[in-house]
Amino acid sequence: MFLTIFTPIYNREKYVTRLFNSIDSQTRKNFEWIIINDGSTDGTDKEINKNIAQKNREYDIRYITVKNGGKPRAINKAVQLAKGKYFFIVDSDDWLVPNAVDLINNWCDDIEHDANFQNFAGVAGLRKYPDNKINGGRGNGKLIIDATNLEREKFNLGGDKAEIYKTNLLKKYPFKIFKDENFITEGTVWNKIAADGYIIRWHMVPIYVGDYLSDGLTKNSLKRDMNNFNGLVYTTKLGLELEPVRNTFRYLYNYVEVGKAKSYSYKKLAKLIGISTYSLFIKYNLFKSLKKGKHFITSGKK
Repeated sequence: MFLTIFTPIYNREKYVTRLFNSIDSQTRKNFEWIIINDGSTDGTDKEINKNIAQKNREYDIRYITVKNGGKPRAINKAVQLAKGKYFFIVDSDDWLVPNAVDLINNWCDDIEHDANFQNFAGVAGLRKYPDNKINGGRGNGKLIIDATNLEREKFNLGGDKAEIYKTNLLKKYPFKIFKDENFITEGTVWNKIAADGYIIRWHMVPIYVGDYLSDGLTKNSLKRDMNNFNGLVYTTKLGLELEPVRNTFRYLYNYVEVGKAKSYSYKKLAKLIGISTYSLFIKYNLFKSLKKGKHFITSGKK
């Protein structure tokens, strides 16, 4: 099978039918769709079963219900179950343009005929908002860019994109899971893949539509990170190791903000990520002052 589309879903009953209509409307049907209901407590299960029963489809749907464990666990499970050569995460509150799968087929066919195919992690398209505004950067005037996930800033590829990865590659890079925690950023996996030299072929064509919901993962990120602090420590350490130096200030700022909310000292926070207390203090306050548009000046003996 060519493609596995995967949707993790939690308490999204009012968006289920829209997503089903989006998947049903694909002009090419050589894919399977895995849906994992991550312990929803609303009417999500009822809506999914109703939509599944409404019609016979030209593609397979596998619907699985699990105890709530968070998106990383759901992704790990779906990757192991996937029959597709490629793996595409489509969130439950988003949707695809009708020719998304057709475009993905063409893009993957292109890299499969590339002499450098073994070094590709996959392909990607753009995401856009419902008003058709593009999410993030659109490249540096090029229609196609070959670059790792860690090189995105260099090529003006910021923001959320629609990445499709080789399934067999994702099986080698599972999300790290921490006991009693259910969140870790997807970038931890994408950046580890990039650090090992795997590139993505980025296409400046929108295939994915999404918006930030008021109750989505992006809301109340402070509370989320406080509840998933081991994951945040891991993410921060990985960011310091892999990201360009200029990006590490942002990681440290967020890390300290969460740590302060948990009443942790600079000394403890620094020890957890393996840097000096002084370095953490300086970088945090420098980024904080820049966010406020002020200059940060340190004083002391030379």
